[in-house]
Amino acid sequence: MTTQNLPVETTEATEATQQLVTQIPSYGLIWFAYIALTLLMVGIIWYGVRKWHFIIKWFFASVIFAGALTPAHPAEGISTFSPLVLNAMVDLFDGNKASFMADLKTITLIWAIIFVLGIIAWFIFKKLKTNKTTTPEMDTKAVMATPVEPKIED
Repeated sequence: MTTQNLPVETTEATEATQQLVTQIPSYGLIWFAYIALTLLMVGIIWYGVRKWHFIIKWFFASVIFAGALTPAHPAEGISTFSPLVLNAMVDLFDGNKASFMADLKTITLIWAIIFVLGIIAWFIFKKLKTNKTTTPEMDTKAVMATPVEPKIED
């Protein structure tokens, strides 16, 4: 879609948003800080519920990761990214239900992929850990000393 087909208000808003975002000198640093703070938040929550089962903890962590760390373009014609969950909320409040549902489907798909990969990694790690800690059964007859019967000469 070109800017010639858009209403004047939309074109001006898109250009104003693009100018605002491209004028941010530390766009990459802001994303780095955002990702670091998201990881910190998940770490704090993980520590708070550390006694819970891994699958429950991973469910909450993967929901946060999928919602907060899935990037998307905030509008057509804008080359920068923002978190998809924020775009979805803007679409919801603007009354754009079709776009909101598309964003929600994308977040759900990303969440399912993250959740399943995490569970698979957990099972593999658990399997490797149990294989490393278990020792094979030893032949007790070969290891045990044979008793010596006392003789009269002794």
